[in-house]
Amino acid sequence: MNQQPKIKAVLFDIDGVILEKNPFSKRLSQEFNVPMEKISPFFQKEFKLCSVGKADLKEEIKKYLADWNWQESVNEILAFWFDGEGVIDERIIKTVNDLREKGIKCYLVSDQEKYRAEFLLNELGLGKFFDGHFISCQVGFSKSDDKFFQNVIGNISPIVPQEIMFWDDDKKNIEPAKKLGIDARFYQNFDEFKKEINKIL
Repeated sequence: MNQQPKIKAVLFDIDGVILEKNPFSKRLSQEFNVPMEKISPFFQKEFKLCSVGKADLKEEIKKYLADWNWQESVNEILAFWFDGEGVIDERIIKTVNDLREKGIKCYLVSDQEKYRAEFLLNELGLGKFFDGHFISCQVGFSKSDDKFFQNVIGNISPIVPQEIMFWDDDKKNIEPAKKLGIDARFYQNFDEFKKEINKIL
C-alpha cells in the first residue's frame, strides 16, 4: 500500500481562516447607508488591480469616497476597513505553534493589496507567527491563478507539492493548488480543520 507523503509545510489563507470575517463592504453599507451596488464596482475592478500590485489602493479608493458618503480622509477609511477585519482566531495561532514545534513550516498565503498586507503582517502582528508569507500584491498573481502557487512551490523548495497542505475558505482557490499536486482543503470550520491537522501532528 502506498504511504501518503509526509506533510512538511502548511499554507494558511488569512480572511475567513485566521481572521474572523467581518467584511468592510457590508459594514460600510450598513453603517453609512451606502447601497451595495455603489460599493461592488470598486471590488470588481480597481481593487483587483490593487491586489496584484498594479494599482495603489489610496489613489483608487479616493474616487469613491463621495459616492460612499465618506466625509473623512483616505487614511481614516482604511483604518475603518482594516481595524474592523482584525479579529484573530487564537485557536488557529495555537495550532500554527504546534505545527512549527513539530518542524512543519507554516506560511501565510493571501490576496491582499499592499497597505492591508502591511497592517496584517506588522501592526496586527500575524507575520511573527509564521515562517514566511506569500501575498498577491507581491507575487503579482491572485490565488485563483496557478502561477501564484508555482511561486510558492519555487520558494519553499526542496519541499515538494505533495508535502504541502493548504487551507482556504474560498473554493475558487482550491483547484489551482490541487492541479499542482498540493493537498488543498476547503476550510469550513475550526473543528473540521483541527481533526485533519491532528492527523499530521
